Amino acid sequence: MRQIVRRVIDRKGKVVVIDLPEPQLDPDQVLVQNYYSLISSGTELSTLSKTPVELVRQTIADPWMRKAVQQTLLAAGLAQTARRVWHEMIKPREIGYSGAGRVLAVGERVEGFRVGDKVAFAATGHAEIVAPTINHIVPAPETVKLPHAAFVTVGGIVIQSLRRAEIQFGETVAIFGLGLLGQLCAMVAKAAGCVVVGIDVNESRNELARRIGVDFVINPTQSDLKRRVMDFTGKHGVDATVICASSKSESIINASMEITRKQGRVVIVGYVKLDIHPKNFLYNEIDLRYSRAYGPGSYHDGYEQGRLDYPFAYVRWTEKRNLAEFIRLVSEGTVDPEPLIGGVFPIEKAQDAFDAISQGTLEGVAALIAYDVEKEPDRRRTLEVHRRPKKSGEVGISIIGCGNHALATHLPNLRAMPGVQVRGLASATGKNALLVAKSLGATVVTTDIEDVLRDPDTDAVIISSNQPEHFQHLRRAVEAGKAVFLEKPLVTLLDDLKEVLQIMEDEPILFTLGLNRRYSPLLAKLRGVLEGPVHSVVYTVAERFIPPDHWSLDETEGGGRLLSEGEHFIDLCHLLVGREPLSVYARALAPVPDDLRKLCNYALTIHYDGAVANVIFNESGSAGFPRERLQVLAPGQVAILDDFAKLTVHGRKVKSYGSRTRRQMGHKQALTEFVAAIRGEPNNLLTWHEALLATLCMFAAQESIRSGEPVDLRQFRRALSCAEAD
Repeated sequence: MRQIVRRVIDRKGKVVVIDLPEPQLDPDQVLVQNYYSLISSGTELSTLSKTPVELVRQTIADPWMRKAVQQTLLAAGLAQTARRVWHEMIKPREIGYSGAGRVLAVGERVEGFRVGDKVAFAATGHAEIVAPTINHIVPAPETVKLPHAAFVTVGGIVIQSLRRAEIQFGETVAIFGLGLLGQLCAMVAKAAGCVVVGIDVNESRNELARRIGVDFVINPTQSDLKRRVMDFTGKHGVDATVICASSKSESIINASMEITRKQGRVVIVGYVKLDIHPKNFLYNEIDLRYSRAYGPGSYHDGYEQGRLDYPFAYVRWTEKRNLAEFIRLVSEGTVDPEPLIGGVFPIEKAQDAFDAISQGTLEGVAALIAYDVEKEPDRRRTLEVHRRPKKSGEVGISIIGCGNHALATHLPNLRAMPGVQVRGLASATGKNALLVAKSLGATVVTTDIEDVLRDPDTDAVIISSNQPEHFQHLRRAVEAGKAVFLEKPLVTLLDDLKEVLQIMEDEPILFTLGLNRRYSPLLAKLRGVLEGPVHSVVYTVAERFIPPDHWSLDETEGGGRLLSEGEHFIDLCHLLVGREPLSVYARALAPVPDDLRKLCNYALTIHYDGAVANVIFNESGSAGFPRERLQVLAPGQVAILDDFAKLTVHGRKVKSYGSRTRRQMGHKQALTEFVAAIRGEPNNLLTWHEALLATLCMFAAQESIRSGEPVDLRQFRRALSCAEAD
């Protein structure tokens, strides 16, 4: 299928039409053949034409982005950070978020839709086939024209902005900015029984507003805006002003304050400079509000991914309900988008559409992308890149999940490894995989992991998909008899671990978990200089604060900091002590959250026969202190390893190794050991038994936090019906 994409940086502001496999259909998604998609002239054009200088300025100006870059540097080092930044800059980005078409297939948890239904959808882009989640798709009656239904997302945005304005029947509403958003906002406000004032500096837009029935239209550059609005409203001012314009000038926000009545409302939908003169704001007691996206549920992963809905009685108007309301208004003829359409462009001429908008040659305020629906859509889920057999003596490895970690770490390491052939690249959409497939010499790009698992020349798979998908992908790889390198965590649910234990007992394969720290060259040096058994390990992780909506704290996607990262630290303690763990005792270093999948700060103690290990994970990190500090005590020796970059050993003499500026996290060494194991060569690969111990201790730590008591690991394993032989 074909899709329109952009790059993060493109000085010419160009879009590209590329071939991609049909997207993966998840249980909460609907597969739709796109008939028309709407170009959002404001949002989409603002993402084009970025330069490196603008990107740097944006990063410097945003405290959250500055911290994100700093954290990545600390965690991954300069070289890996540079690779990540490069991939972020050049990888294809989906654009577009509003369209309409007909249903091709429905996910297993989706109700209310059937193949062939006419629908309108949001939050997915300009492509021949799209896969919106259940909360981003609504039915469209047969009476609604599909080009009109394609306005659904912008319609949801304007409905939400008017809800934020709390307009009532008969009130006067000013719409500042009469582009696509403003014109549609005026239509919906008229449908709600309001008197509408339209304001824009562009005369052609003002004339369009008059044609669609706006009651009073003003060009602020040609007349006294405040006086004319006051004359129109009997010197009261408008009840509410909705700003649908974008500007770097403070004039719009201050003009909006001046024309709004006392105790009125000003709602910002676009981006305007907020240098507010206090007189009108303060003395008139005006409420200033933002309207974000298209209703409650926006930017909440659980809602947007279709895993949950908000109860009707408590949240009357959600994203989806606003979308459905817009379609209702269109179906009844109350809102008619037809006068707004300035052009319909086939996907082959997508650049012409964007050029017409940016150059001001579009006859209306809206442009639509049209798709050829006369022929069957290209529904291939696998695209060939370099389909070829594996050479004799080579190891064939396929990748499942092509996110940032795979792109910046695993794939460059595999490419530099002699005797390794990258076979299939599987991901949910194929966009990231397509970026690197040719340079890697990959055989195929696919959204169907079965295609890589059926490949007889794929000896092993690296599973680097989203954490909740690890269990299903591991199970299918085991059934296919492939060797597996699985990124942590092993599983996210204890019940899944029980099934994995049974699977590995019935069909044992070469398996390892991506706990790379154990392969760090400085850790090997640490183990080599110790002259006696380890008595104590103290592992301190001083992490930076993360916001509550971070993916690692999502109930499904992350599961908390202990589940997402704990196996790394626990495994290293086991490796250094070199004995079987006996018990785990853990506590939350803050009030215990109602759901441990929201856990951030914790401490755990692992007891061994004659040794103890402590892991402290706390969001108290600072730039001047190592993110990870490992302190190891052996008879007559104390070793301190900081960030896997600097090792100091105190014994008869003090010796130092490494450099604080060069982190060595063991990613390349882990893959080297994995390839050696596949070939049957001597190796130091983490075994299934060692991986299982780390995972068991992690779940035991969760249980200890819940109960407040130590967990005996033998009993814990017995309760899981773990019959693994020692």
